[in-house]
Amino acid sequence: MMFAVAIAALLAAFFAAPSSLPATAVSTGDHQLAQRVAALLPDSGLAGGSVGLSVAVIEHGKVRKAGLGTTDGSTPVQPETVFETGSAQKVLTATLLADLVETQDIKLTDTLAELWPDTRFADPAVAGITVEQLATHTAGLPSIPTRDDPGFPRALAGYLLADNAYASLNDPVRTLATMTGVHPGTDYSYSNLGYAALGQTLAKADGRDYATALRERVLAPLGMHHTTTRTTPGVPADAALPHGTAGVAAVPWMNPAWAAVGTGTWTTGSDLAAFLIATMRDDAPKPLTLTHRPRAKVSDFSAYDGRVGLGWQLWKANGTRVSWHNGLTNGSRSFIAHTGDDRAVIVLANSTRTPVEKIGFQLLKLSIPEFDEEQSPHPALLALTVLLALGAPALTLLGVARPRRSRLSRPLDRLKVISLLTAGTALWLLALRVGEWGHTPRLVWALGCVLLTNSVVLAAWRWRRLPTTRGRYLWLRWLTFSVPTLIFGALLYADVMVLIHLP
Repeated sequence: MMFAVAIAALLAAFFAAPSSLPATAVSTGDHQLAQRVAALLPDSGLAGGSVGLSVAVIEHGKVRKAGLGTTDGSTPVQPETVFETGSAQKVLTATLLADLVETQDIKLTDTLAELWPDTRFADPAVAGITVEQLATHTAGLPSIPTRDDPGFPRALAGYLLADNAYASLNDPVRTLATMTGVHPGTDYSYSNLGYAALGQTLAKADGRDYATALRERVLAPLGMHHTTTRTTPGVPADAALPHGTAGVAAVPWMNPAWAAVGTGTWTTGSDLAAFLIATMRDDAPKPLTLTHRPRAKVSDFSAYDGRVGLGWQLWKANGTRVSWHNGLTNGSRSFIAHTGDDRAVIVLANSTRTPVEKIGFQLLKLSIPEFDEEQSPHPALLALTVLLALGAPALTLLGVARPRRSRLSRPLDRLKVISLLTAGTALWLLALRVGEWGHTPRLVWALGCVLLTNSVVLAAWRWRRLPTTRGRYLWLRWLTFSVPTLIFGALLYADVMVLIHLP
């Protein structure tokens, strides 16, 4: 019976294990462009780490589009497929700011204290932060409020478990009101918190919520009708579902109060192409021109004369001026860029393993060493994946199979069986969420399932003959059972909730 159960579990787990068609297996749109992009993708020897891509190249007003891979492991990506924007959304947020400046609804020199008169800021330095400082990452703010937002511990847990890390974060302006020790100035320090507060501030200046203001002032005038901001959980129809690594689905990030940074925001390559074409026109609307004025130096990118405009990164690479921004979420990546000679590129991917910056810059014929290097997974991550997916179930089976009485270890009882099964299952599911499955055979996870299944069957067979507890001090036995079981039980609950939240 155990053998039959093992075979059934192996087959079921093998087909349910992390897997996906390589992004190079299927393509749509411009065949030559698809081939060129495929040649730039890394080859891990397995699924390649990439799931799907939408790519567009613009040269002197002519747009070429291609889709590679799949949206969900089986459905081919089309040029019109919807992807998460990630932090590329910040460029759209900055464009909304520029439009409000153009209509004199806000000034770049306006401070938080002036724009939020009913909010009491604990630190005068925070109250004095200007809109321009928020938009150029020179407000001296951290990327994420690690100590000033009570929701951060849950956000960190969500990040580590590949869940919606932004869901528990507070309203960014409310968080800023409690912050102290901030030193605004001209130094560049990338801040998601700053852009989230900027988005809320722009919504207040406009008199509508961020999503409505962005749609009416920026997206609709440019014909970007497939670019959306979600205010409720879920994904748009026919969206490219996010993946951490090939075959491992990820929970989309979403928090309406943080939408301006790129959470819950979706777009298409065609919409972004329309945006970049409008940006590169000689008679481009003033708000689009305003966002490209250099405003602060970026010391980390001094080799490229790095500057920052409103949202845009402004570089000089290989003698070419290039404006760009990238994005990274729980399971998607994005890259948009254009040069001063009417060339532009959009790369959207639904896997964090896709090197969108390398692809984008090389399609623009620009060599950026920082993005050209292949990013191989750390050996420690590969070892951790195998340890969680296979090692934990193996130890569980060994624990359940040991004699009821042993001179070498604590005698087996029902409490120990419960602890072993809870810990083994929690760690095995954790491997699915945080493991490196772009470079690890899915057979590893499937074998772990076999070991766990046999552990359950063996535990059920032995259950009636085992005492509830063993040991001289019952209170100590219950204590040593309760603490680890509660810890791994909480982890198991978190694992299950992440799976429930998947689109």
